[in-house]
Amino acid sequence: MQHFAFLRAWVQGLDLKAAWDRYLAFAESSSDRRHVERRRADLLAQVLHDGHQINLTLPERERITDALRQLAQDTPTPATSALPSLEDFVQAQGFDLDQFSEAELLTEYQAFYGLNGPGAIDDGPSGHGPAIAAADATDPDVRARLRALNQLETLLARQPQADDRIDLWFAPATLPRLKAVGAGTLGALLDHIDVHGHGWFKPVRGLGATRAAAVVAWLAPLALAWGRPLRDSALAPPQRLRALHSATLRGLVMAPRFAVVPLAQLAVPAALAGGAAAPGVFASRMANSLGAHDDLGAVRAWLKAHEESPATHRAYGKEVERFTLWCLHVRRKPLSSVDATDCQAYRGFLAQVPEAWIQRATLPRDDPSWRPFRGPLKPSSQRYALVVVQTLFDGLRDANYLLANPMASVRKKAQLPEPAMDIGRSFDEAEWAFVMGQLDREEADALARGDRVSARLTESRWPGAPAGAEHRRLRLVLALLCSTGLRLAELVATTTAAIESVRVDGEVGDLATARIVTVLGKGRKRRQVPLGDDVIALIDQHHRDAAALGALPQPAPIVCTLRRGVGRWADADTGAGVALQPAMLSAHRALGANGLYRTLKRFFQRIGGQARAVDGLSAERIQAASTHWLRHTFGRQGAAAGVPVEVLQQAFGHASLNTTTTYLTTERSRLIRELRNARARRALGQ
Repeated sequence: MQHFAFLRAWVQGLDLKAAWDRYLAFAESSSDRRHVERRRADLLAQVLHDGHQINLTLPERERITDALRQLAQDTPTPATSALPSLEDFVQAQGFDLDQFSEAELLTEYQAFYGLNGPGAIDDGPSGHGPAIAAADATDPDVRARLRALNQLETLLARQPQADDRIDLWFAPATLPRLKAVGAGTLGALLDHIDVHGHGWFKPVRGLGATRAAAVVAWLAPLALAWGRPLRDSALAPPQRLRALHSATLRGLVMAPRFAVVPLAQLAVPAALAGGAAAPGVFASRMANSLGAHDDLGAVRAWLKAHEESPATHRAYGKEVERFTLWCLHVRRKPLSSVDATDCQAYRGFLAQVPEAWIQRATLPRDDPSWRPFRGPLKPSSQRYALVVVQTLFDGLRDANYLLANPMASVRKKAQLPEPAMDIGRSFDEAEWAFVMGQLDREEADALARGDRVSARLTESRWPGAPAGAEHRRLRLVLALLCSTGLRLAELVATTTAAIESVRVDGEVGDLATARIVTVLGKGRKRRQVPLGDDVIALIDQHHRDAAALGALPQPAPIVCTLRRGVGRWADADTGAGVALQPAMLSAHRALGANGLYRTLKRFFQRIGGQARAVDGLSAERIQAASTHWLRHTFGRQGAAAGVPVEVLQQAFGHASLNTTTTYLTTERSRLIRELRNARARRALGQ
């Protein structure tokens, strides 16, 4: 149908490019006028060919010979112009020469201009000239052609169907890209879009957001006709959906309901609530120190007791929420009636979480598609979930809400791995030297170019940031984490108010004073960690860079942001989702945990490729590194330098010395080498 609409616009002399964008842009790899004109000629030839074929099968009085003759008459074509060179095309389209071979670039070039074969580059109409003026609709020739086209459409046109191969509807250059993601039919393409949402096109090489929107605009009404409407998440970006959702519900309160929803939105039927009307099997039926009258109230009260530690509260809340929903929807019993058999079944559930309980996409917690899990759980995560549930039952029993802990015996039999630090996730000397060397090189390049906005980093900046500011901040973060062993959360929460100068007993001169930083660690325990003079100098330099963008608050965060706020979708007074402009500098100016983590990950991902050229280095290890690798590197380097284990324990903030002694095993290689050398010396009689 779209093909005939496009040809009808051509017959009427309407702007061919506008008609293309309206009717056929979804199916093609290019909207260049040369390509549009070439495809117009191909479509007309196909219509005439199919018309002649069907004409042979029609009774004499129903034949369409006159219509075919009328449609085949010459029609003025636009002027032609030469195609650009391959080099000009590559530059105009912004292809990364490091990512494409010359053959691949040539393929992209041919697909963009609709060229089929090596010789097609130098011939054929281009359609780059002026548009044809619209034809007079009263012109007898135009009216005759329209009648002929309509007659052919009646015989040849068909509506797309879900089981149609995409070959019938998409250009040849697009087919392998769609088939590579499993979209061999229109129905399969619809499923791919529905599963992956608004960003469905990202795995499809060469398909950008504009063409993807055209594909969805074409498919959406078809999907509705097939009884398979696309989800809202496929039709709009998640930010806009959230804004629209918020606007729709403005002034309304979501009624709690019995479904797989977050605990804050959960309403539990009386038969499953474990309250006075239907107390659970293990409910004490006596006064409890939580002041709870049903299971959900007891769970909420127990979680509230952990609010002082946001990280613990968040982690416990996630696991308790999962378990509570499982009790209600899978076992169909109150939490206070769960026994050891149920807990054993939950262990099996965690080992193989059903897909219906998993949410792959990022969604707000009030979205109807929200689910408790993000994917299958590793054995260590399964064990942690059981530990939290056992801790919950212990707490409810201690508060006199429950009489027993059904999870206690189950966890002992679980045979899941004990939690252990993976100290292999740290840099050795060669890797650390490589990391710092790459940072030196990048910073030198940025300074040589005088970049005020680094092209190698992805954060948005504005004029005023001194050249190399991003790299100096990165150097500060690497130095801080690797020389202090601070956790990510500890670093981003610390300000200059936590840094002080102290006297060092038994030292004189410059060594008689030192700088320390006081941080709030796990369990809200404070500890003091020394800062080297080099780190202090890096902090001062970074603050000068940040101050160039605007005065810093006092006390200032240790690590500051160097970018504007991210644009947000917000609900307007009309109830529609609108995009807000990025905010100016935030008042607190602190680089958050997510921003710092992403900054480091981008750096490690970027330099990892260079590691392939260095013997003995693994690109995969470098690219897998994260903020916690630097904490482990601090422990590894400290152990190698002979720092006493109790000193490392204090610096790390470990509650147990056994945890810190794990780092001593990192010197296994050194131990082996030294003992080998000792044996060799004995063998030589030395």
